[in-house]
Amino acid sequence: MNKIATYCLLSGLLFLASCQQRLYFPDRANSPGLTQAMEGKVTLSVKPQDKDDITDPDALNFGLGADIAFSPINHLGIIGSYRHILNKTIEENQQYGILENQKTMGGVFNGKRFELGVGYYDTFGRYGKFEVYTGYGNGDLQRRGDAAPRYDYNTRYHRIFLQPALGFGRSGIFSMTAGLRITYLSFYDFRSDDPMLHEYVGREAQDVTRGFFPFVEPFVNMEGGYKYLKGNIQFGMSKQLAYTNIAGNMPVYISLGLVFHFRQAFD
Repeated sequence: MNKIATYCLLSGLLFLASCQQRLYFPDRANSPGLTQAMEGKVTLSVKPQDKDDITDPDALNFGLGADIAFSPINHLGIIGSYRHILNKTIEENQQYGILENQKTMGGVFNGKRFELGVGYYDTFGRYGKFEVYTGYGNGDLQRRGDAAPRYDYNTRYHRIFLQPALGFGRSGIFSMTAGLRITYLSFYDFRSDDPMLHEYVGREAQDVTRGFFPFVEPFVNMEGGYKYLKGNIQFGMSKQLAYTNIAGNMPVYISLGLVFHFRQAFD
């Protein structure tokens, strides 16, 4: 019974966090933890998403991700990322909160994003490390729904980020970084059968193509294995700071991956 109660509580919290998402779905940070010149990493990852068929408890789909990182010289890191939102499903017109008029928009969401970044890294002590990256991304997002097709849209967006992190670990066995990503989104080329949808698709009536959406996104990234191949897990969350709400109440994520690690010497 305790396990059932715990599962129901966690499921309820995750529902309340994600059910209000309309235009933004947080994903893993590319936090490579580089420490020397000519070091590189390739990370392939999946992010568990909402159930594709909510009537089937065994149905679960995944978002896909790929990260690369390389240091051509000491203290300089270059990163690149790809993210794919794949059939992210939220129930349509489901009531949440206390008021009856509070209902989810929901739908099935798909999209992709590419990012490039550059940054500085350094080490301290025997196993400590520090990094800060900044970069630009561009992506697209589509929403489709059966119960409320009036909310269907296609849009593109710009994204810039600043991402400092601290970490520790031995490069050949285990490492961990924790950081805070600061992100700004700007939407453009918003298309829908309803020409006014961009003015009310957020939870408050504000034009989503005329504002910048700021987010703070703490994360913890861990990887462990032996030298060239390691497993990876990352936890994170997102908090929107201003403008009409498009991301729900602090949605959380977990991402699982494999890391291919290349460097001149492992410690």
